[in-house]
Amino acid sequence: MAQLKSLEPQLIGGVFRSSAPVGIRLAMRLLRRLPRSRREAPRLLIRLLYWPLTAKTKILLISLVSSVTLLVLAAAGGALVPSADADRRWALDYVFSDDTELSGVSLCLLQDLAGLIVLAVVFVTPIFFCQQVQAIADFVPMNECNGGVARLLPEQIRRHDTLVRRTNGWFRRLGGRGVSAAIAAAMAIGTTLLYRFVNDHGLMETWNPTPLPDSVWRDEVYAGWWANWHTHPEMAVALCAAGTYAFYFLVKQLAMGVVFTGYLYRSSVIGFGVTPNLKFDSDGFQGLRPLRRFMLWTYGSALAHMTGLLVLFMVWLPAAPWMVFIVLGVMLVDMLVIVYPSSIGYHFALKVKKDHVVSLYAGLPSDEREAAIAQVWANPVLPVTTRKAVTGIGLYLLAPAVPALFPVLFQHL
Repeated sequence: MAQLKSLEPQLIGGVFRSSAPVGIRLAMRLLRRLPRSRREAPRLLIRLLYWPLTAKTKILLISLVSSVTLLVLAAAGGALVPSADADRRWALDYVFSDDTELSGVSLCLLQDLAGLIVLAVVFVTPIFFCQQVQAIADFVPMNECNGGVARLLPEQIRRHDTLVRRTNGWFRRLGGRGVSAAIAAAMAIGTTLLYRFVNDHGLMETWNPTPLPDSVWRDEVYAGWWANWHTHPEMAVALCAAGTYAFYFLVKQLAMGVVFTGYLYRSSVIGFGVTPNLKFDSDGFQGLRPLRRFMLWTYGSALAHMTGLLVLFMVWLPAAPWMVFIVLGVMLVDMLVIVYPSSIGYHFALKVKKDHVVSLYAGLPSDEREAAIAQVWANPVLPVTTRKAVTGIGLYLLAPAVPALFPVLFQHL
């Protein structure tokens, strides 16, 4: 039986590719200068010391080191916890207090709940991306093991392999140094412009509980902010670097989703798609556990990004009705890379089940047929419960109303 070519989404970034550390490669080159008789022992020692890191481990280490560095910089600059200055009060103390006389606002890192949420989204974004890369790489082998290749003719296999080569070519282009550098530069510029907007207009304008003008309130909040460029420039640079880091992975994640969506549509037209194993449930999800992992991580990623976006617009920036259009734009992109691929997978898996039921109806005696068919439809078509998926999508669709309604609700508190 022919074996299908697999997708290689790890080509989209160097961090996802398995490679020996630079020091190891250098040591192996230096060994070539030794006589052959003396190479074996040093080579064996180097191989024993070499411990390859998976992509997930690399991402976790990068996020851990980055977050610890940020905390150390905040502690060293006095922006981690409130200062001993009694004249400055926590910003939320003004919001939830009857005393609206402004005497000074403090918003250090551990007091900035919105900032902590945004930073959490920043450092988990690459982890979501990594999990999706691994799941997409398992897509073809998963369906091949479930019998998807047995449904294909030689011509369909050839067309599928051609499609995979083209898809991997797109992954390789997105992972090229030139494209990666351009994305990083664009995200750095965008993050800097966003920070400049905060630097010019202040923070938490919507949350003004005082009778003072909004401009005075937001300037006071910005003056006590942990990432104030004038008082904590190192934290401002760290925040911009973290934002660039997150947006870089987010852009590549969305690009990978678009490429994979195109592959999924074209492969389903060829005759290869989400194929549940209807003869042997090998993993509790009819052989679709990798697909379940991909769907859960993708939905979790969309929810995390939407949460970070709403917090950014509702707390840090002035909440306004026009922000609904920004949220809608993000939702449209998410639907392209989440809802649409799920729909394609659902219809293809449903067709596989229908064909299997037809074969059971024709090949089994009547006393066994009903039980076998009932067992086929006992499990959901996709490896997630429909009720939870519909509930999550419903809540997600209500998200654009939050930026528009929030200012109105806050004014009536």
